[in-house]
Amino acid sequence: MLLVMSQASAVAAPERSAPPPAPAPVPAPAPAGGEANARNSGSSENDRSRAAVCYFQTRGDYVHISGSAFEASGHGWWVNGDCNATLAVVTVQLQQYYADGTWRNAGTPGSATVRSGGGAGNRATGRAGCLNGSLTGWRSVVDVDLVGLADDPGKLYTPGQNIYCRR
Repeated sequence: MLLVMSQASAVAAPERSAPPPAPAPVPAPAPAGGEANARNSGSSENDRSRAAVCYFQTRGDYVHISGSAFEASGHGWWVNGDCNATLAVVTVQLQQYYADGTWRNAGTPGSATVRSGGGAGNRATGRAGCLNGSLTGWRSVVDVDLVGLADDPGKLYTPGQNIYCRR
């Protein structure tokens, strides 16, 4: 009995290198744009009656370079419409614009319990140190939580502002 075997040689496929990873998005100037939404309303959640709804405005300024340090700074406050509240916890988070079209939190959020109206001592301040002076888009996100009353989860996003500060 004759046994016939064939031999095949194996040839390794050429190695394919993985494509290089996409570069990480970098901070960039923000496009011109958007109006700020500055109106919040109280909530009728938690079995509160319709009469428990009240109105207030959430306010914030443009992010700017602080006059006392090389950092981005933004302020937030509230203006009472007809709420039975004298205090609110205001939180301000700064965001930096990236070349991939996203806004990302930057720096340390500021939070303060303040009376209605704004002004020095009556607002919260968010800050982010500048690593260099490149033109970059910034905005702030302001959240107001009334003390002792339920309110909606709405937040104010201030319009993007390009300043010479990059984190």
